[in-house]
Amino acid sequence: MKNLLIVLLFMLLSNLSFAQQNFDTVKIRPLKITDNIYMLKGSGGNLGILIGKEGTLLVDDQFAPLSNKINGAIKTIDPGEIKFLVNTHLHGDHSGGNENFKRMGATIVAHDHVRERMTTEQVNKQLNRTTPARDADALPVITFPDKMNFHLNGEDVQLIHLDNGHTDGDIIVHFKKANVFHMGDAYVRYGYPFIDLSSGGSFSGFLSSLDKGLSFMDDNSKVIPGHGELASKNDVKILRDQLYDIREQILAALKKGKKVEEIPALGITDKYDPTLGKGFFKGKDFVLLAAEDLKATLPKKK
Repeated sequence: MKNLLIVLLFMLLSNLSFAQQNFDTVKIRPLKITDNIYMLKGSGGNLGILIGKEGTLLVDDQFAPLSNKINGAIKTIDPGEIKFLVNTHLHGDHSGGNENFKRMGATIVAHDHVRERMTTEQVNKQLNRTTPARDADALPVITFPDKMNFHLNGEDVQLIHLDNGHTDGDIIVHFKKANVFHMGDAYVRYGYPFIDLSSGGSFSGFLSSLDKGLSFMDDNSKVIPGHGELASKNDVKILRDQLYDIREQILAALKKGKKVEEIPALGITDKYDPTLGKGFFKGKDFVLLAAEDLKATLPKKK
């Protein structure tokens, strides 16, 4: 069972690594959401920017080789300096350009856990894989435990720590006046989500993070996902409901005595595979990893 999980995670990370190649051909494409808020797509996690005379606030920064392209694309929208860079979590497809933007003058902001993990060697026991500590210039210089507020360019921006879902350092960035949210990888549109157990993530925490995000939204909210196209509250709700259904079916099967390795054969995700199965995970692989995580939450039999 452990070996199977290792193989599945290796396949996932291999797919993620493949997506990081050929940076020379990547184009940074902006999408205007409001007069001063944009979403930018390239390779890696979606970027968000707030522009104005007081300077630019950038949310996430993709991979280091793309920093000059990203900076150039932002300057075509607004020539002002990038004053703040917010990391929604620690993964390299969202924070890989930290060093470069720090050297351009940006102040990096993130949750406490993001800095903690970046400052130390990270060991993934399931993959027997080690990631070295990040360079000092990559580290957030301002961190917070729960909430933090910016008041910039006429906008009130709230950073809110979510539950341990995708990782233990996930935040949502809420542009309150504009009713725009950047959710990082706490909400993605590529299919079944990746839950990084080695970085403190959990399936149940991912669901409660979606609930928390939804609690701030209304029907007019615009949502920048970690990956994929601009979304609405209803889009977030659809994924939340699908994942809750999957979780309840897995828990029911485990409580009836099914072994983790038997869960994929139950067809739990069959109705979702045509849409959610187009990403890195296939349904059977996702429920296997989810079942392994959920099993640890059940009371141990005497």
